[in-house]
Amino acid sequence: MAQEKIGNKIYKYGDVYHSIEGATIISFDEAKAKTMSKTLEYFSDAGAKNINSYTSIFLPGSDVSENTFIDTLDKKNIQTLIVIDIIDASEASMSRTTNSAFASVNQKREKSFFSTDKGWSANAKGKSTSSSSSMSTTKNVDVVTELNLRLTIFSKNDGFSAPVAVIEGMATNESPDTTSDQMARRIVRRMVKALDKQRAF
Repeated sequence: MAQEKIGNKIYKYGDVYHSIEGATIISFDEAKAKTMSKTLEYFSDAGAKNINSYTSIFLPGSDVSENTFIDTLDKKNIQTLIVIDIIDASEASMSRTTNSAFASVNQKREKSFFSTDKGWSANAKGKSTSSSSSMSTTKNVDVVTELNLRLTIFSKNDGFSAPVAVIEGMATNESPDTTSDQMARRIVRRMVKALDKQRAF
């Protein structure tokens, strides 16, 4: 089946038109809590209705048989199942330099004596000096330089037996400060934008 470009580094197989309808659950095993939350937010903001995570129905790590899985989806009246997977990730070692600045203030009090009609008196004066310095440290860190995700859409219309459509997307990274989770959110955001343009909802 031919691949079609539908967005910025986003490609599809199959027909996504009205492929996401009714109550929908999204499974994204590799996603951290923030990425999963953002994924649901992206879909909801784009117009998808009644979107929930897979873990809101099935406990993480639980062993669910195929029959139980289908029966549960039927009882919950789930119409669409979306599965997001990491299909490829490239890593590289990058140099990361951290700059640190330091400042210090030293205060010195000097005491002097002078004569008055009532005797000797003391006068204290303060002097302060300040100094600053900086230091940079460089270390090599392993970072994900390219991440590829696959989004697969299943429908109740055929008993969730085969994918209705498949979306693939990728993102590149040139900064050691960018995490793979941030890259995943970027890809999912692009996917949802492309699905919206294709009138998937």
